[in-house]
Amino acid sequence: MVRGTAPAERLLSAERCRDLPPACFAPVMATGIVARALNEAHAVTAGKALFVAAALLHVALLAGFAVKAVRYTDRLLAELRDPARAFGHFTLVAASGVLAARLGAGQVRVVSYGLLVLAGTAWVVIAAYVLAGLRREFRSALPHADGTWFLGVVGLQSTGIALVAVAPGPPRIAFALVLWMVGVLLYVTTLAAVAWRLGRHRPGPRLLTPAYWVTMGAVAISTLCGTQVAVHTEALPDAVTRLVTAAVVVLWALATLLIPPLIAAGAWRHLRHRVRSGAEPALWCIVFPLGMYTTATARVAAARHIDVLSDAVPPMAWTALAAWLIVTAGRLHARRRTGRSRPGGRSVRTVPELQRRAG
Repeated sequence: MVRGTAPAERLLSAERCRDLPPACFAPVMATGIVARALNEAHAVTAGKALFVAAALLHVALLAGFAVKAVRYTDRLLAELRDPARAFGHFTLVAASGVLAARLGAGQVRVVSYGLLVLAGTAWVVIAAYVLAGLRREFRSALPHADGTWFLGVVGLQSTGIALVAVAPGPPRIAFALVLWMVGVLLYVTTLAAVAWRLGRHRPGPRLLTPAYWVTMGAVAISTLCGTQVAVHTEALPDAVTRLVTAAVVVLWALATLLIPPLIAAGAWRHLRHRVRSGAEPALWCIVFPLGMYTTATARVAAARHIDVLSDAVPPMAWTALAAWLIVTAGRLHARRRTGRSRPGGRSVRTVPELQRRAG
């Protein structure tokens, strides 16, 4: 690019659009859910500021993604056909769902519906490519199952949450219930695949990346989706409401139990084996689960009237914000350093690429 080019033009340069990674919408979904967590902690001003940042970034990334889809269609299709990279594209679904749920059925209902349609359509298309790729290369893909595989669950549950927030009518609540149940079943299936991989092909410290935090984030968003569905008692039979409410408590407990081993795995990776995280993009996979767990905890506490959990929400929200600030600062510093070292920048190695090199 020529010096003096406008920032927007640099952002949407053909090279940058071509090199957008599959999980490029991860910062949007992380920022959006931390904004909601801050709202749950009654930090409304900070929550609004983060939501605006997430919305602006989403618009910019959508523009870049559109350029990539039109000008580099073969590259995009190759990513979608590769089970090792396709799951990252579910971040587009999750980001759109998180923003749609935040906007709800207010004055910008048209935007909310547009984001909801985008999320639903994108999930179906990406899931179709993922299933086709797994059917074709299941044996070779399974040894590489990691936390990114849970992004399919995250995308589906975020769509269900957005559906409840944008169009809370009885038929749509029933459909959201179906999405929630499918998401829970998909989580169980994915968990079995990842557990098998960890048992048979244990990853080394370099491959035990922050992406495994999505394991907790996926069950946390399943908890949130369940709570959003269960509050609409007028649209569901009492037996179904009670079942969903009980399942939500179990899901929240599972999310809570996953946190200590994830922290222990990070300590094993960084303290014992001295793996430097630097500013790797996968760190957004820690920020999103922290924000999602905070939000899910707030909703469970409100539904079950658990004061102890309600009191824990504000410190949890500020912790999620601190993680967001650390990752954001690291990413901005890495971008400036990369820009100085190489005029054209350089692409960041993804987890699947590290797996292929290690394998």
